[in-house]
Amino acid sequence: MKNRKALNFDLSTNELKKHFNSTAEAYSQIKIFMIENGFEHRQYSGYISKEPMNEREITKLVRKLNKQLSWLSTCVLNFDVTDIGEQHDLTHLLTGKKSKIAEFEISNESNEAKKTELIRKHR
Repeated sequence: MKNRKALNFDLSTNELKKHFNSTAEAYSQIKIFMIENGFEHRQYSGYISKEPMNEREITKLVRKLNKQLSWLSTCVLNFDVTDIGEQHDLTHLLTGKKSKIAEFEISNESNEAKKTELIRKHR
């Protein structure tokens, strides 16, 4: 079964310093790789696939990442993948501003209510 994937990882700062003058360069290399391979950067060391993937596809991608960034294997502390189920943007609950997604969902709910009412009237 295919699901969108969330990838999160931790790297050893001490090990990174053995390979880079600045740890930012390592994270930049990972970011470029992930974006080129269909992921969006969400926060710090967290990425989300734009499209659903199966286990074989994500395994192949991680092996490709390890091959392309040879320093990664000595620096990684944790590397987790999570299947994403339904995702809901609740930012508007914190900010009071409706996101485009929330507006779309509200609009769809209103349209569904209108459709239901029309069906009832025509029975």
